[in-house]
Amino acid sequence: AFIRQEYQLGEICEFDWGNVNLIIAGKARSVQMAAFSSAKSNYRFAYLYHNQKMESFLDAHVKFFNKVGGVYKVVVYDNMKVAVARFVSKTEKMPTEDLLKLSIYYGFKHRFCNARRGNEKGHVEKSVEYVRRKAFSKKDTFENIDEANKYLEDMLEKLNSKPSKYHDNKSPSDILEEEFQYLNALMPSYDIAKTMEIRVNKY
Repeated sequence: AFIRQEYQLGEICEFDWGNVNLIIAGKARSVQMAAFSSAKSNYRFAYLYHNQKMESFLDAHVKFFNKVGGVYKVVVYDNMKVAVARFVSKTEKMPTEDLLKLSIYYGFKHRFCNARRGNEKGHVEKSVEYVRRKAFSKKDTFENIDEANKYLEDMLEKLNSKPSKYHDNKSPSDILEEEFQYLNALMPSYDIAKTMEIRVNKY
C-alpha cells in the first residue's frame, strides 16, 4: 500500500539524474540531465551535463540553490555513486565526502531512498520524464550544450508557470514564492574544484 505524503513549505526537495538523447553539432549524443523537484510545490529545475561526475553533481546543486534563492532543509537522493560512499547496512548508507561537505556548507540534511524504491522520491522520478518529454520532444537539435541549456531554461520557466488544479490553480512558481521564507538562507556559491597533487618529471 502507498500512502500519499504531505509536505511542509521549504521542507524537502529531491534530486536525480536522467539521460537525454540530443543532436549536438550534428552528432547524436546522450547527455545527462540533473533534475531537482520541490516536494511541496513541484517546482522543477534541470541542467544538462556531459557526464555524471562529482563536479557536475556539485555544480547542479549550486545552480539550483542560486535559482530558488535558498536551501531546502532536506534533499533526497537514490543510491547514486556520487552521493553514497558505501552501505553500512541494508538501510544505512555513508555519504560521500563531497556530499557531506556540501550539506554542511549549505546546512541541509541528506536522505537516501531504500534500494529499488523509486516511489520514495516520486516527484523527481516523474519530473525527469516530464521535463525530458515536454522540453525535448519537439526540439532536440542544438549547436552546443550551452544552447540546449538555454532552451531548457526557457521551457522550465513555462512549465513552472503553469497553474495546477491540485494546488488551487497556483503554479509551481507561485508556491515557490510562498516557500521562500521557509528556506534556509542562501550561502555564497560553493567553490567547486577538483584538486590534485602532481609531481613534475623532466618531460
